[in-house]
Amino acid sequence: MILKKLVLGPLSTNTYIFGSIKSQRDVVIIDPGAEANKIIEVIENLDANPIAVLLTHGHFDHSRKVKKIVRTYQIPLMYNKKEYENEIFSQKKADRWLEEGDIIEINDITLHVLETPGHSPGALSFYTSEITDYNGQTIDGIIFTGDLLFRRSIGRSDVRGGNQNQLFSSIKKKIMQNPNLTDNFVIFPGHMDVTTVGDERNYNMFKRYFT
Repeated sequence: MILKKLVLGPLSTNTYIFGSIKSQRDVVIIDPGAEANKIIEVIENLDANPIAVLLTHGHFDHSRKVKKIVRTYQIPLMYNKKEYENEIFSQKKADRWLEEGDIIEINDITLHVLETPGHSPGALSFYTSEITDYNGQTIDGIIFTGDLLFRRSIGRSDVRGGNQNQLFSSIKKKIMQNPNLTDNFVIFPGHMDVTTVGDERNYNMFKRYFT
């Protein structure tokens, strides 16, 4: 597995380079929000082969460098159409609109798409159960949650397109009650440190609203 977390820009947004070590070392770039040259440098140092840009949502701190990354590697952009329709992100139409139940193949890794609105109307999360080791620990999988769920906190809903009830519902139904996810899934959020589903079920300051 290739998994590189970059903390970029004035809002310390997490950009992820994620993919497979097999064949051509295919990777996707998740949320290229700032410092495009640094993202490109890391990709080159990894000897990786970008195949797509994925957006968890369209807010500027997650999407500002989409055009440069797409243009540099001539790769498709994928995100939810509701972000475009609600003018959360209108720089560029997707080459592939993503919705609930879609899958993204990265060589031998399959990413599953969840619609998780609340922070923004077309917010997405991406998960796979095919990653079973992280930092030497056995896990059941990983999930990229964007600005839905953070370590001990949640994403804001007092922004354009935000809805607190939707946000809590997304966390509850799409993560905490999702039969395909376990407490031993590692969460890679849009800001701050990694965590696990189990830790957020037990220790998140807002847990009473979604557990």
